[in-house]
Amino acid sequence: MKKIAVALTVVVLLLCAGWPVLAADEIEVGAVTPLTGKLSVYGDGFQKAMLLALDEVNAAGGINGKPMKIVFEDNNSTSKGSVSAVQKLITVDKFPVIFGPAASSNFLAVCPIAQQNETILIGAESAAESISKCGSYVFRVFPSDLLQGKGVAELAEYLNYKEVVLTYINNDWGVGLAGVFKENFLKSGGKLIDEFAYDEGKTDYRSEILRIKKDSPKAVVQLAYIKDGATILKQAYESKVELQWLMGSAAKSPKLVELAGVAAEGVIGTYPTFSQDTSQYRAFKEGWDKKYPGQKTPIFGEYNYDMVKLTAEALKQSKSMSSSDIRSALMEASKGYVGVTGDKTFDENGDVGATYGRWTVKDGKIIDYK
Repeated sequence: MKKIAVALTVVVLLLCAGWPVLAADEIEVGAVTPLTGKLSVYGDGFQKAMLLALDEVNAAGGINGKPMKIVFEDNNSTSKGSVSAVQKLITVDKFPVIFGPAASSNFLAVCPIAQQNETILIGAESAAESISKCGSYVFRVFPSDLLQGKGVAELAEYLNYKEVVLTYINNDWGVGLAGVFKENFLKSGGKLIDEFAYDEGKTDYRSEILRIKKDSPKAVVQLAYIKDGATILKQAYESKVELQWLMGSAAKSPKLVELAGVAAEGVIGTYPTFSQDTSQYRAFKEGWDKKYPGQKTPIFGEYNYDMVKLTAEALKQSKSMSSSDIRSALMEASKGYVGVTGDKTFDENGDVGATYGRWTVKDGKIIDYK
C-alpha cells in the first residue's frame, strides 16, 4: 500500500507541474490539421505525409524502442478551430509537441498559447514573417516570407515586368507576403499600377477582375491559395483578360490546374526549391509510392514529412519528455540535419533558410520554369 501511495503522489506531482504523462508503451504528439473547411484541399496531403514519416520512424525502432503516435485534431481550417484544438492538446492531452496548424493566420492565433504554456509548436507551411517573433518554443521547417517575397520580386524583375498590379488574400499571410514583395520590388525600381487585397473563400471575383482589367497591366502578382487562385484565373480567362500571372508557392499544386483548367496555362511562380537528386528525396518518393500508389506527392508534403522526422530525432535525443528538454534537443538535432527539403538547421528565431526556384504550368502540368 505504501508503494502505491508513493506512486500516486509522483503522478499527481507530475500533473500539477504540467509534465506530460505519456502512455508507457508509446510517445504521443499532437497535430492540428485542416481536414475540413476551405483548406481541406491541403489537409489530406499534409496528414498522409506525416503518417508516412511516422511509419518509417516506427519501423526503425520508434523513439528509443517506444512507438511514436500522432493525435490529429481537425481545425475546420479556421483560427477559432485552431485555438480550440491547441488548447485541447495542451490542457487535456498535455502533449509537449504540437504540429501545425496550416495558414499563417491560424498559426499566429495559436503560437502565443503554445509559448505561454511552454509547448513546442512546429509548422511545415506557415510562412508569415511575424511568426519569427512568436517565441522560443515556436519553430517551422518552412522558410519565412522574407525569402519568398524577395523571390517573387526577383521573378518580376527577371521577366522584365517593371510595372505590375499587386493583389493578395486579406489575411496575415497575404498581407505580410505582399509587404515584403512590395518593399523589394520598389527597391529594384519597379512600380505598382494598383494594389488591393481581397477576401478569401469567395466564389465570385469578377469585381476584382474588372479592377485589374481597367488598368490593362502586362502582369499581375497574385498571392493566393489554391482555391481562390484557381477561381480568379478561371473567371479572368472567361472575361478574356490576357496578361501574365505571377504567383507564389501556396498555389503550386496540381490541384490549381485541376480547378482552373486551361486558365492556369502559362502561370509562372516561385517556390522554395530543393534537389530531387538526393538519397533523402529518393527514399521519400519510394516510400510515398509504396504507401500511396498512384497518388501524386502533395504540395508541402515533403515539409510535413521532414517535420515529423526531425522531431523524432529530437525526441530520441531528449533527456526527458519535458517540453524544455525536447526544445533543447530540437535545436541540437536540427544542426546540420539534411532532410528531403534540405538543411533544417534552426536559427535563433526557429527559422530555416531556403533557396527559391521558379515554376510554370505548361500543357496542363506544373514544371520548373527556366
